[in-house]
Amino acid sequence: MIKTHKAPPHTLCSRGFTLIELLTVIAIIAILAAILIPSISKVRERARETSKLSNYRQYFIANTMYAADNDGFSVTTVDKRPPELRTTRYVANAGNSAPHWTWLLAGYLGAPTRGQWLSWLDPIYINPYFEDYDPTKRWFTGTGLNNRIRREGTGGSKFWHENCFWANWTPEKTNAGPTLLSAVTFPEYRFFVGDTHKEYHVSNTNHINTTQHDGKGMFVLFDGSVVYYNQKEAELSLDNPFELRNFGSPEGL
Repeated sequence: MIKTHKAPPHTLCSRGFTLIELLTVIAIIAILAAILIPSISKVRERARETSKLSNYRQYFIANTMYAADNDGFSVTTVDKRPPELRTTRYVANAGNSAPHWTWLLAGYLGAPTRGQWLSWLDPIYINPYFEDYDPTKRWFTGTGLNNRIRREGTGGSKFWHENCFWANWTPEKTNAGPTLLSAVTFPEYRFFVGDTHKEYHVSNTNHINTTQHDGKGMFVLFDGSVVYYNQKEAELSLDNPFELRNFGSPEGL
């Protein structure tokens, strides 16, 4: 009997990448990364801007509902009067703590109050572009309410009504307190809430922050529109919105 021997199967040799192939793959990965990474960054930036814009619009809507429940008065920045004087319908009786606008609007924004002096900690009030945010200084949110929405008098006798009651308020002090929402002049130019350098209110031009959006700040106006203002436009919106008309239409969002 003749024996036959089967030829052993051929073993396939594994073949590695050549240097050229490896460099080609690395180059393709680098090109894809160069294309995708900026796109991802832009998407994240746009999402952050959209979140902020949404919050600003919600402030306006919340204030409109607040006014409907409080005799038509716009929300005040803060009310530091003695508790016994906080009895009017447009300011909540807040016990021994001074109510501020974030706490007064919290219920209309679906934000948990967690106590008046903790309402600032809710993310809806924290400006996502505010780099100096510090939870231990919760009233520095980078978002501020306009505290100067009325001006009366003519010539050198012009004076501002403050949209608040500071701790030094007295019954004889008449240039402080809430304003009827319907009485706010130039609502298409006057801002309601906007970017600040730190505090929860905008009481003078030094509080305005126009550095977060390519040399401009974000503001929601009393007509509900959200706009970008440069420093000059923002200052006029605070102090003299009538003159702001000469600058043309602001950049809307």
